[in-house]
Amino acid sequence: MKTEIPYLNEWLDLAKTGNFIKAQELYYEKLFAVVIENFKANNINTLSKGGILFSILGYSPEPIILTAKLVEPKKHIIFTSNTKTEGTDYLEKYLQSKYEVIHMKDETFEVIYKTLKEQLILNPSSDLTLDITGGKKSMVAAAAIFGKDYGCRIVYVDFEEYMKDLRKPMPGSEILNIVYNPFKNQPEIYLK
Repeated sequence: MKTEIPYLNEWLDLAKTGNFIKAQELYYEKLFAVVIENFKANNINTLSKGGILFSILGYSPEPIILTAKLVEPKKHIIFTSNTKTEGTDYLEKYLQSKYEVIHMKDETFEVIYKTLKEQLILNPSSDLTLDITGGKKSMVAAAAIFGKDYGCRIVYVDFEEYMKDLRKPMPGSEILNIVYNPFKNQPEIYLK
């Protein structure tokens, strides 16, 4: 059930004319709340609520927020190597301090894998979802390997419509892709 996205045409006009700052302000102030509700409605039976959510953050907080709003985790840990603070205001606005950010010194396999493993040891759970949408490809690859090794559900916020000229998904077309579910993809290992 898709809802009409208010201010979508105005946002598109701003973005296509290069007024990116105004477009971003409009997006987060007027569009994003409806995008979140669409995402939740379209993915309502995709994942169970609760558990622990590990998210990989690059520069765009939107997918992390979407997944967190859908899953409503008991604990949400965001991993990033980004030293800039852009996007953190939006994390705070939409997630209201219901998360913890772990800053990694670099994007090497060893650092990412070890950092994720440390957090799993500190937060043991058999209900762990790993959102690999954000971050550099090297971070995502290392996180996915970790997720497979430790029986995490691995998810990715994808889209049905992409705007090449803006290098962004069309607001409202976001969908959740379950990349790997250990209970479905390898039940012989995880169902005992």
